[in-house]
Amino acid sequence: MPGKVRTFLHVLGLGICGAVLGCEPDAPLPDYPLDGITVYIGFDEPVCGGTFDWIEARLRWLEAETGLPAAAPPISYYWLREDVYDHCPTGACASRSDNTIYTPLELFSHELVHGHLAQLGLPRPWLAEGMAQMLEDTRWDVPDSPVTPSTMLVTKVLDLNYPSAASFVRYLRDRFGMPALLELYAALDHVDAQATPDVFLETLGEAWDVVEDDYLAAYTPTYVGSINCDFPELEPEAGTWTFPITSSCEDAGSIGPFLGWIDTDSPRIERYVIVDIPEAGIYSLSMTSSATVSIEIIACDEPLRSYSGYDTRLDQQIEFVPGRKRLVVSPDIADETVGEIVIRGPLTMPAPP
Repeated sequence: MPGKVRTFLHVLGLGICGAVLGCEPDAPLPDYPLDGITVYIGFDEPVCGGTFDWIEARLRWLEAETGLPAAAPPISYYWLREDVYDHCPTGACASRSDNTIYTPLELFSHELVHGHLAQLGLPRPWLAEGMAQMLEDTRWDVPDSPVTPSTMLVTKVLDLNYPSAASFVRYLRDRFGMPALLELYAALDHVDAQATPDVFLETLGEAWDVVEDDYLAAYTPTYVGSINCDFPELEPEAGTWTFPITSSCEDAGSIGPFLGWIDTDSPRIERYVIVDIPEAGIYSLSMTSSATVSIEIIACDEPLRSYSGYDTRLDQQIEFVPGRKRLVVSPDIADETVGEIVIRGPLTMPAPP
């Protein structure tokens, strides 16, 4: 691989490549063998400098988090433009039969979970999609009121409330442990809704109804997802963090291209950096930019999304709790954008509860 620069909706669903559609593109594609995954590129834009490292790191994290080694042979990741729909009607899918995933980069971390766990089998959507959403590199709101797990034993993924499924799966992981959850994943391979409670009892040693009641009684609407915060940390100077918006795709901190969903979408890149907030308080965030920029700040160490904005100029005050935050910056016109983001504080202490 040449040098270290290996040059909107969330379409949720576990699509399965079938014999009719096939799981191989018609023409050979450029391939990039990485650690545990081979990436096949189906577009002309350059791959940004940090992208392949992020792909490898996400798989390594998934192995460590689950305790399940990467499959052999490696996962095949087809990173295509709109022609992904020729092979995957949902726009993002995993094939258990040949260890292949099709997905835009926007959904890669979700589909990677499917690809990694495919070696255990294919359980019903509540567990397959709940696991994928719990372990993907993002955060999702869950409903204020719980969804009863028994109502999630559906066949069609479009009938599933994904965050609620992830919330229940997270409860199972926290209660029984990841090894037991993976044992359940394998035991429920192609098991229908009627047989699920029996397999659940046999695998985990507790009745479905009892666990369901306990989950509903203990429910709290906490975000689901697994944010990756293994990125460079931005050091402050005199209580001020300054981050330049200008970025080249070749920069090792840039990830992309994010191609969107149709051929008329403009490719974009994202830059990730970590800001460590030392103490609670009100902080100012200002931005000036020559192009519209999307900013998102997500807490690494606790489950609250802190801020999101989209504009050419921002001047906000944000209440932060201490801890590391992931700052995601994505200009509309990446290589032609100039400007900076400044976070300063604490300006004042938060009011006592």
